[in-house]
Amino acid sequence: MSCPYLTQVTVVFCRAVPVKKFVPTDRLTTASTCEGERFEACPTYRETLERAGQEIHEFETETSEHTAARKGGQP
Repeated sequence: MSCPYLTQVTVVFCRAVPVKKFVPTDRLTTASTCEGERFEACPTYRETLERAGQEIHEFETETSEHTAARKGGQP
């Protein structure tokens, strides 16, 4: 006998948002920004993409500075 209070629901969440909020898939519509081809228009997606780009740029800058310092310090 199964518990009458338990239900199985398929959910989705956005990895870009710092706090996971599970959204049941039956609540998403075909016009949903997240599920459609327009996900690039999502403000959270764009902000996360920008933040990731800045972090990559900072990492590349630090790496190139570190490599240049090592080459300059070698005889």
